[in-house]
Amino acid sequence: MIGRGSGAQAWIQRKWMHLVGSSDEFSMEQRVYNTFSLITILGIGYNIPFNILSRLYGPFFVTLFLLALVTYAFYLSRFKGKYQRSFLILSISIHAGLGINYFFNDGITGPTLVLLSLFFFPILVVATNSRYWIWTSVNVGLIILLALTEYLYPEVILGKYLSRETRFIDMVTTYLIVILLIRVCTVFLLNHYNNARLATEEANKALQKLNQEKTKLLSIISHDLHAPLANIQGYLQFLTKAEMPAEQQMQIKTQLLQNTQTTLDMLTNVLAWSKSHMEGGKKTMLSINVDQSLSSTLELFKDIARRKDIKLEYRLDKDLHIVGEVEFLQLVVRNLVNNAIKFTNSGGVIAVSAVKDGDFLLLQVKDSGNGKPALLSPDIFLLNSGTTYGTKQEKGVGLGLVLCREFVEAQNGRIWFESHPTSGASFFVEVPLVPEADVSVPVEPLIEAAV
Repeated sequence: MIGRGSGAQAWIQRKWMHLVGSSDEFSMEQRVYNTFSLITILGIGYNIPFNILSRLYGPFFVTLFLLALVTYAFYLSRFKGKYQRSFLILSISIHAGLGINYFFNDGITGPTLVLLSLFFFPILVVATNSRYWIWTSVNVGLIILLALTEYLYPEVILGKYLSRETRFIDMVTTYLIVILLIRVCTVFLLNHYNNARLATEEANKALQKLNQEKTKLLSIISHDLHAPLANIQGYLQFLTKAEMPAEQQMQIKTQLLQNTQTTLDMLTNVLAWSKSHMEGGKKTMLSINVDQSLSSTLELFKDIARRKDIKLEYRLDKDLHIVGEVEFLQLVVRNLVNNAIKFTNSGGVIAVSAVKDGDFLLLQVKDSGNGKPALLSPDIFLLNSGTTYGTKQEKGVGLGLVLCREFVEAQNGRIWFESHPTSGASFFVEVPLVPEADVSVPVEPLIEAAV
């Protein structure tokens, strides 16, 4: 029995929410208005058989007319999207219908004035600023006019309750309908307010985080890019003004090349980070072949590693496809391999592999290190991880790993590292593979992601 009751309640809630409308379709004001219209229809529908049993035939015909108009107004709002026109029809019909009903339903001792006062609720929520005072004046003015008319001409009240019992029943049920309507609409508004407040708080937190990252990025640009550029300028000035042995010139040129490469890497990462955060960082993701996208990049790094007397090996499984952008996949690999070269001693080995692991691509960049255990912070993928120096004092600011994390997470993947007990570390990237059925259409956008 409990299961049946719960199922029936859930069914009623789904149907009710369908009639009210979802937040994707309608604004908060429209959904409150739809809720008000539904409860008004139920309340008017209840009064029809009550008026017949109480022999209040005047209110019966007025109520029947009101039911038709309110139902039509609800139809316009919920299913035709014409909720301002619906509100106009509902407002006119409610005020006119209840104004007539006042004279057939015992005047000021009946429930009409309570119902007219209740209609001020949707006026507060739904009426536009330009029409708010118009409908407020109509509502208040009608109530005053009806009461004053009865006071001056009591004989105009035609409909009276047949018994004391019917009056009590009518007044109590009207009160219950009013309380139900106020409660439902108020709870609806409170829930909407709380949801909007929570969404605003989350948006503020995200904005604060983004501002902190931008502040950190400006610090990187002003300090960590300025310093190597100043060094490059100094080296060039020294080379043009001073005479020195060829060996010393070669050392300076080597240092100059290293500073230039470091600065270029940092600038590339800064520009990539900026691009990823412009206009929400939305990207059109495509199906890309891992082997074709990374082979040329890794061949280039073979030469870079050879200059430091480091052996770079790589193994990429054929026909592996992931969803992403080629330039960002290459950027992830460039940063991971560049870091491996930076923190590996001469004579060391770096191994890169990309293999299929179930439904995922598992990319690994493993280095032999500098002969000591790698002490890596858990915050290494955060922007505030700080500046690091390689085995040849190559400078880095950690922005590359931040980009790696953002781009990998944008592809529904994850990135992590493992430190080897003696020396070196391994970085892992895991991203979903494209289903084999979709590999044949690599040029069509498959998903859109935001970094």
